[in-house]
Amino acid sequence: MMQQARRDQISRLAETVRATCDLTTPVDVELAVRRLRGEIDRVDDAEIEAKIEKRGDGFRITLANDVHENRRRFSVAHELGHLFLHMGYLIDKDRWSQVGTYVDSVYYRYGFNIEEYEANEFAGAFLMPRAEFVQVANRHRSGDTYQIGPIAEHFKVSADAAKIRGRWLGLFSWD
Repeated sequence: MMQQARRDQISRLAETVRATCDLTTPVDVELAVRRLRGEIDRVDDAEIEAKIEKRGDGFRITLANDVHENRRRFSVAHELGHLFLHMGYLIDKDRWSQVGTYVDSVYYRYGFNIEEYEANEFAGAFLMPRAEFVQVANRHRSGDTYQIGPIAEHFKVSADAAKIRGRWLGLFSWD
C-alpha cells in the first residue's frame, strides 16, 4: 500500500495537470488527451479495456468501445496517471526518452502492483479533486451519512470510484 506522503504527491500532480489543461468538472478526458498532445483510439477488443503507448513525442490511449462512459473516463485518467508517474511525460525528460514499449492493460497485467494503485490514485484526484470532493460530499451529507449517487453523478464517475475517493480522503468509513 502507498504511504500518505506519496498519495499527496500524486494528488498534487494530478491537480496540477488538470489545472494546466484548464479543465473543469466533470473532466472532459478526451479534451485533456488532446491538450496533452495525445490521441485516443477506440477498438472492439474484449481483451483490452485501456492501454497507453508512447507515440513519438506524444502518446496514444487505446480504449475498448463497449465500456460504460464513466468507466471509460476513469480508464483514460488512469492511463494518464501511468503517462506522468511511470513514463515521465513532460516532467522527467530522461525517463521519457528511455521509454520503449510501456504496456498497461488488463490483458498484460497479472494482478495489481504499486503502479496500478498509483495510477488509480492519480485518476481519482484528476477526476475528483480533494477540495471540490469535500464540498460536494458535504452538500450531500445528512449527519454521518453521505449520498454517494449524487456525488458520483457530479463528477461523472461510478459510485464505487466516488466511494473509494471518499474513503481515502477520510470522509467515508471503510466498513
